[in-house]
Amino acid sequence: MTLPRYARGVKTKALTALGPGRGPMHIVTCDVHIVVDHHKALRAWAQFRSQLAVAPRLITLDHHTDTSRPFRNHLRAVAPTADHERLRAAWLSEIDFRHPDTVVEAIEKLSNDEHIVTAIESNIISGAFVVAHNAKDTDLQTYAEHRIMCRAVSQNLQSYEASREDCDKVIESQFLDAILENFSQALASAAEPAVLEAPYILDIDLDYFNTFASVAPADANVLRNLARGAGLITIATEPEHVEACALDAHLTSDHLLTKLLAEVLCVDDSFRE
Repeated sequence: MTLPRYARGVKTKALTALGPGRGPMHIVTCDVHIVVDHHKALRAWAQFRSQLAVAPRLITLDHHTDTSRPFRNHLRAVAPTADHERLRAAWLSEIDFRHPDTVVEAIEKLSNDEHIVTAIESNIISGAFVVAHNAKDTDLQTYAEHRIMCRAVSQNLQSYEASREDCDKVIESQFLDAILENFSQALASAAEPAVLEAPYILDIDLDYFNTFASVAPADANVLRNLARGAGLITIATEPEHVEACALDAHLTSDHLLTKLLAEVLCVDDSFRE
């Protein structure tokens, strides 16, 4: 398939990674879309949504929650405050996931932390499950109202700041398994299917990785299983945010992307631009 110009593509056919002497250990069968600016993943989400009878869920790993209101920054630049709600509602109503041009027009008005709520309110996704460094754990009332559930990387209730130990473990299986189980328990209380028991998109912002160790886990099987079960994978490189959030000097989005694709997700990215 031909990927949008804003995306750098990787092979979309089934790819098998071989473990030493162990045979196939992982296959990614879905499309993988890579964007620089996170909000531009919305086009790939909409394309995937157009293939489904119902909106998929989003599971996203990020430094930030990216749950700002749609068009917030653009509205501040072009319209008086009194007109914001009217224009926001009008622009959201114009988004139709079956018509890519409407999605592209919306993307042009979005900033890189406004895409999740936009996707929910335009029926591109049914809800979002966010694992983030700057998150605070949210409750069922928040989920019922906004269709967003957040869990923090750090469990330090006094601060958003995660320790280096917290940052190193962000894709370790023990950590992710506990987060996913927590999501599923909350969903059970809401009489909804477990987090992985409905179609989902796996979305990763590379600023989720703040140390070299974070992208070299001892056990990445849970993330690999997430990738295997996803209908679509999107990755935002966000190089400036990677640099700003890094705890280790010289950590770059290029390094993280190469490690994530080749060694963690086991995807061949040999022909990336």
